[in-house]
Amino acid sequence: MKTNSDDKIKRFIFNNHGVRGEIVRLHNSLQDFSSMGYPECVQKILMELSACAILVASTLKDGSEVMLQIRGQESSPLRYALINVREDLSFYGSAAKNEELNIDENDSILTLFGKDAVLVLSIFPKDEVKWQGIVELKTDSIQSSLMEYFEHSSQLPTHFIIHTDVKQHICGGIMLQIIPEIKDNVNSLEHLTVLSETLSSDEMFSLDYTDILRRLYAYEDVQTFFDKEIAYKCICSKQRCENALEKLSPAELLSMASDPMGTSMTCQHCKRTYTFTKEELMHLYHKISQ
Repeated sequence: MKTNSDDKIKRFIFNNHGVRGEIVRLHNSLQDFSSMGYPECVQKILMELSACAILVASTLKDGSEVMLQIRGQESSPLRYALINVREDLSFYGSAAKNEELNIDENDSILTLFGKDAVLVLSIFPKDEVKWQGIVELKTDSIQSSLMEYFEHSSQLPTHFIIHTDVKQHICGGIMLQIIPEIKDNVNSLEHLTVLSETLSSDEMFSLDYTDILRRLYAYEDVQTFFDKEIAYKCICSKQRCENALEKLSPAELLSMASDPMGTSMTCQHCKRTYTFTKEELMHLYHKISQ
């Protein structure tokens, strides 16, 4: 199968229905997950969380950031998996494994997170208070849990169709959502969902967005908008690590500086390591001791 690796999202609306949509495909931006040593079943979760989170974030017009995560228990093989999406639709994320438990490549989501696991959607508006929605994780489908949240918590019926190929590190999907206060919008959503679910993985991963929309909605009045680029971009930096070190006590910094090898800090998300020499640590020690 030839894959289309454009890493973009496109918005579209139906002029003859009270429904709007987004279509996304991620490939190059998912390569980091494959290099972090996660088992394939965990990579699949992070890939699908990424697609879903970006689809949700793309509908927000106020510059809000989005975090979509699954929370397990301390005793579960996976404690959490999360994706953060910024205003420009760049994203990053990670999963935390319980080192005392083994993970099988074929473990399901419910097995990995255990009973009482929840899906959490957090929205961080620029100038307003953060809000959060939580829904119980009842099935092995992330999109089903997210649809349940939109149906019952926000009362905004929404449908997600997600396709994933872990071997090729590619994931794509479509989100359909009603436009409130338009007549028969729920019936329209049901009709368009049936059409959308005829999309195969091969088509999702190989066709241009224009061809996909034409193939699915040949008899609908579809209006499309410009594509937006998507990239994996972690927030870590040596400056952020330095800021964290500056919050330590002078005694703690001096203790670190006593090691001729200095110290290092590894980002929990992208696993990049930042090293601080003994001289750099002494400089920070004198800085916070003044």
